[in-house]
Amino acid sequence: MIINIISPSDNSLNTTNDGKNVEGDEIVARAWVKELNKRDEKITAFLGHSKIPPDVTIYFSPLPETKEDKSIKVLYLQNVFPKPNWPGTVEMFHIFKNQYDNFIFPSQGLKDKTKDKDSLVLQFAADHEIYKPNPITYDLAHNLCFVGNNFRSPDVTEQFLMCTSEMGLALYGNPASWNNFLCRGKITPEDESKLYSSSKICLNLHLKEHLENGTFNLRIFNILASGGFVISDHSEKLEKEFGDCIVFTTGHQDLKDKCNFYLDNPNETIPYRQAGLKKINDSHTFRHRMDNLSEWLKLLLETTT
Repeated sequence: MIINIISPSDNSLNTTNDGKNVEGDEIVARAWVKELNKRDEKITAFLGHSKIPPDVTIYFSPLPETKEDKSIKVLYLQNVFPKPNWPGTVEMFHIFKNQYDNFIFPSQGLKDKTKDKDSLVLQFAADHEIYKPNPITYDLAHNLCFVGNNFRSPDVTEQFLMCTSEMGLALYGNPASWNNFLCRGKITPEDESKLYSSSKICLNLHLKEHLENGTFNLRIFNILASGGFVISDHSEKLEKEFGDCIVFTTGHQDLKDKCNFYLDNPNETIPYRQAGLKKINDSHTFRHRMDNLSEWLKLLLETTT
């Protein structure tokens, strides 16, 4: 089986001050290709369009035009398309549903909203070869850290992030998106894992549509896989899956109180770190996800050829 994986980003994983974001979909796409090519089965995966005619082409965004070939075309609707700048993620599914043969969703909630019965649910996960516990790297050891680009409304960013700026927050991401002095610039995935292992508290917040659809962002998996301690915004589905691994907050003063407590009592973070690492290694690496994907693709090929 020849699989092409088409990501809208293929060169974002750099630390240059180019004004562009490091894109999570590129991290995911590279992990998929790596894990698929490790399998004993007759699967060869390519990042981008291969010279060999593919059996399946998986697109990570509906925006690039699909290539005219005989492959089965699948859209992984892993990005959000929030209103008012976009039609909405569910609406994007309906706009493009006739352009693809099948779909993959990052959460059951999003699949349920589209009412697409034949699609696959494939959550994000961790690349356990990159995101893993590391010895403390002292220049990446902070009281609090956050890695990401500034997509959220200013009030949400203040509620769950910037209210801790005077507590030793280290912010990494695209400086052009943050436009403030706190941002230390982009960081490689390898250093991101060291950051999570070395920092006392790793902050997490979701995009609004992720919360509404029950999607867990990539950052959660990467922090836990690195042995990091997470304080995150809350969703019922996230608490059900990771309740023993994460401390939840409503933001503002509640967040500051919890940060102060765990900064003063670092041993209290150890059970969360241990539980999170075990959870990832047991169930949430890209090796687990590619087990599900490869089985689904086999059935898809059998029923369409």
